[in-house]
Amino acid sequence: MIENLAPVFVLGVIGYFVLELVKAVSESRLRHKLIEKGMVDEKVKLLFQPQMLSHSASSLKWGLVLIAVGLAFLFIYGIHSWVPSELREEMTAGAVFFMAGLAMIVYYAIARSQEKKK
Repeated sequence: MIENLAPVFVLGVIGYFVLELVKAVSESRLRHKLIEKGMVDEKVKLLFQPQMLSHSASSLKWGLVLIAVGLAFLFIYGIHSWVPSELREEMTAGAVFFMAGLAMIVYYAIARSQEKKK
């Protein structure tokens, strides 16, 4: 049953990325047209505010998440022999989600302190 769902999942993922690519290209064209017409003011800045996250902040966020997920896998690998075999998959998933969530909370605290400094 699961083997039959794999092609559907792959097509869904590919479709999602194609839609995101089309969205990014169309937003870029819109921005260029607004800049060419000189329509850049505070209202336009508010329209694109979600995309104004700096590259360094985004890199920090994903760096923290990936490090945390890697640490979760290392932790589970380290205690692999102590965990009963029927609980290994659940503990792996739980550890990965816990560490990724913890990394996002740490990122939030860092971003919040940076905002207060500004």
